[in-house]
Amino acid sequence: MGAVLPAIALIRPALFPLLSLLLCWLALPHLNTWADDYGILILAAPFILAALCLLLAQVFSQGRIGQMAVLTIASYSLIQWQMQSTLDDPETWWLYFWLTLLFPLNTLFVRFLPDRRPLSPEGMLFPALLLLQAGLLLWLPQHMPAQIPTQRISEWVLTFLRQGDDPLLPLPAMFSFAIAAILLCVRLPRERDIPLAFVGLLILHGLMFWQFDQSYMSALTATLSLLLLLATLLITNHQLAFIDELTSLPGRRALMNDLKHRHGHYLLVMADIDHFKQFNDTHGHDTGDHVLRLVASQLAKTRGGCRAYRYGGEEFTLVFPSMDAIDCRPFIEATRERIAAYPLVIRDKQQRPANNRNGKKQRGRNSGQKALRVTMSFGVARRQKGETIEAVMKRADKALYKAKQNGRNRTEDAV
Repeated sequence: MGAVLPAIALIRPALFPLLSLLLCWLALPHLNTWADDYGILILAAPFILAALCLLLAQVFSQGRIGQMAVLTIASYSLIQWQMQSTLDDPETWWLYFWLTLLFPLNTLFVRFLPDRRPLSPEGMLFPALLLLQAGLLLWLPQHMPAQIPTQRISEWVLTFLRQGDDPLLPLPAMFSFAIAAILLCVRLPRERDIPLAFVGLLILHGLMFWQFDQSYMSALTATLSLLLLLATLLITNHQLAFIDELTSLPGRRALMNDLKHRHGHYLLVMADIDHFKQFNDTHGHDTGDHVLRLVASQLAKTRGGCRAYRYGGEEFTLVFPSMDAIDCRPFIEATRERIAAYPLVIRDKQQRPANNRNGKKQRGRNSGQKALRVTMSFGVARRQKGETIEAVMKRADKALYKAKQNGRNRTEDAV
């Protein structure tokens, strides 16, 4: 089980992008049948979802998700209002060519934009850029020299691979996949779900460019893309509300929510870093944050079905399933000893490695610097039948206080 949970956490951000691609693949053969009964709803759904996505992005300050919703609905609108003829039409070829090139480029641009609310003055610059692009695309064909064979040029570029006389895969669709691969390899700090959601959107639109002549394909792509953005927005805000940003552990709100849904017996452990205030005052807040991250990473490795939380400040909480204190004691002691034995070397910022790989190589090489010792005290309380959350936490706090009184770096059981 200990190996399964990290694996689930690793693949979870890819769940909704993969689901959206699967839904697209399953729905594609049935589009024409559904359109007979729900044609208007299929065409209107992207506009409804885009409005909802923009509203939530504005409320929750999710600028990049909001801008991707703008890009998705702008592309869909251009297709619906200007590209309803076949690709044999020169004007449709022209717009199709530039759309397939500009969509991944705009996605890459949004990916690294400052995260501003979509309806803020800064956030409105991106929709203005899209309007400028659309205006140029519609204006240029009317003012280009007649001798330039735009249809032949675009057809030559678009038809990259052929199967007989039929185009198999357009070059811009391949371009979208290439940009998706780049985005997959680049992550901004504290981001997990947004990069994979953007990859999912690019792959969905790449499939749309490939099957562009399919009826209602653009509506299906826009609908699934906006649903993916909505799911990502909700997950991201859940993480902001329940996950501690510094340590990446679930926070106090997540702890209380978990305990409310636990019934019967469970073991609750309150843990506190010894002399943390003195350590923080002596070595600075940056080092203090490093200690908190170190402790959190070690607490998260606690076995026995334990789940670790950051309660607040230098205090953490461990929750074990229905087990006796004597059964959990070896797991708690192993964590306590592991933290106490970890060599913490204080480096100047100039001496700090530029990346994690170099940091791992230097770990354990003190270079003459003194390694500090971080210890923790633990108070253990087993919830009794009918006992409230506040009562069991109070008993665990008393046990923690007893561990502090008895010399710290130890574990005490509640009465």
